[in-house]
Amino acid sequence: MSAVAQIAAAQGYQVSGCDLNLDSPYLSHVKSTVKDLHLYSGHSPDHLKNIDLLCVTPAIFYQNNTHPEIEQARAQGILSKWQDFLGTYLHRNKYLICVAGTHGKSTTTALVGLLLEKANFDPTVEIGATVKDWHNNVRIGKSKYFVSEADEFHDNFATYMSDVIILTLVEYDHPEYFGSYDRMLKSYLKFLGHLKPNGTIIYNADSPGCVQLINAFKQANPANLIPYHLNQFPLNLNLSQPGDHNKLNAMAIIKLGQLLKIPHSTVTKTLKQFLGLERRLDLLSEKNGIKVYDDYANHPSSYKATIQAIKQQNPRSKIIAIIEPHTFSRLRSLLSELPDAVNQADEVIVSKIFASREQDPGDFTGADIVAAMRHPNAQYIPEFTQIIQAIRLQAKPQTIILVMGSGNSYKLSRDILANL
Repeated sequence: MSAVAQIAAAQGYQVSGCDLNLDSPYLSHVKSTVKDLHLYSGHSPDHLKNIDLLCVTPAIFYQNNTHPEIEQARAQGILSKWQDFLGTYLHRNKYLICVAGTHGKSTTTALVGLLLEKANFDPTVEIGATVKDWHNNVRIGKSKYFVSEADEFHDNFATYMSDVIILTLVEYDHPEYFGSYDRMLKSYLKFLGHLKPNGTIIYNADSPGCVQLINAFKQANPANLIPYHLNQFPLNLNLSQPGDHNKLNAMAIIKLGQLLKIPHSTVTKTLKQFLGLERRLDLLSEKNGIKVYDDYANHPSSYKATIQAIKQQNPRSKIIAIIEPHTFSRLRSLLSELPDAVNQADEVIVSKIFASREQDPGDFTGADIVAAMRHPNAQYIPEFTQIIQAIRLQAKPQTIILVMGSGNSYKLSRDILANL
């Protein structure tokens, strides 16, 4: 939302907003870039005076769908998801490149934006993470090129009319919304169906889900389809970010560069110089010979890719993986994938579950997740304070502490580092 607020202001919209926390890192970006910004603490129907559109995060529909501010906006016919505002208004008359998929969206979106920037395309980029090169989750450009991270949850990408789609990986996620894998695929198919005439889809042909989706799509839709594979990755290209998943992200960028006729030297320079994203394999620091990483992973396949990347980079180090599970429904529906996801970690610690937009069902905890992992050195430690104490006793030089989650785990990783 903070990126969209900044883009809207740059396009001439008058922007105001409200939040329970006016000191969040992302909101600080909005405060520093948007002039005459009206910010309100908390939520109230009073905020709707002289407002043409109230744009909300879809999490609102799970947390407080009958709040008076929401009800009033709904009654006035001015309620919209911010994604629909983005797709309907901000994308208008743009050459739109969308990056979609279960994982890898943020990193690949950042790389697309950085590539177009280095190629002097002057793009506008909207992304769900802070790009270290920009110290922000947005880049405001003046050209026709617009790059968006396209999220499948709640059909958020339904209004995006793309010229180019990059499809990174398709796996079952967001069971609390989709209910089934087939329902999720239908959402993706609708998004792909909004590809503009003569549009292009660049897709990961090593992902069975991507291949299934593309096969279903191409039966009824003409499009320029460009597959990529891990085995196509250039052996002489040294990426700044480790892991096979980042090699696949890089392959998407290489294919996009070829499509847009960007010199290969510009593409390789972009990939080699990429500083990464905050909360994506983010090395916070090394203290007393112990490295602490913070990562946004919240799905078993993300845990696996992140642990593998750390292992490849540090083959002799002991890896302690700390997981803050994100939502009850996600992990509950994917328990069978956990053993393979964490087997390369030497030790695993699971905290209590971050509910996010869900309610605690009362019959599922981190202890159930640990049991499903079948890892000989996995344990359930509910509270962050307890985890910090345990790490202080266990961590020795040549240890890597990898904290994963998309709730409050970013605080845990920093507290662990401070207490080493």
